[in-house]
Amino acid sequence: MKSVNRFFLGLSIFAVTLGMITGFWLLGSPQLQRSLKADQRRVKNLHQIATFIRRETTKNKNDSELPQSLPDKGYTSDPITKQSYEYTIVNGSEYELCARFETDSQNNRKKDDFYRRLDPFWYHPQGRYCYKLNTKEDVPNLVDYSRY
Repeated sequence: MKSVNRFFLGLSIFAVTLGMITGFWLLGSPQLQRSLKADQRRVKNLHQIATFIRRETTKNKNDSELPQSLPDKGYTSDPITKQSYEYTIVNGSEYELCARFETDSQNNRKKDDFYRRLDPFWYHPQGRYCYKLNTKEDVPNLVDYSRY
């Protein structure tokens, strides 16, 4: 009877260990998951800023007058560092929004549903990356609806 109990105890330990290893392999470590969530928030924030800028410029029927600075809202700063995102007026109706990303979105597509659905415009490499936008064009959607 004891040998049967030991066998099932060993089998249970093996199954739990195998499950944990498989989970880390498929989803990544808890640190990677935190980085993915922070990068998702950054992408969503930049989309929200771009939408704000588009709304502000079209509200006045003057596509060429970009705001000189970002509003003081929660979505205008990085969720981890709390520093404001970079906003640069390039010329006329063109501007850039920049952020520092912890992960590469192309690699994230395998590990996270958010990135599988993300519109390719919002893909980003690891490190500092700038999105070039224009107030005369619609802000790209976060989700690529052409896949559905």
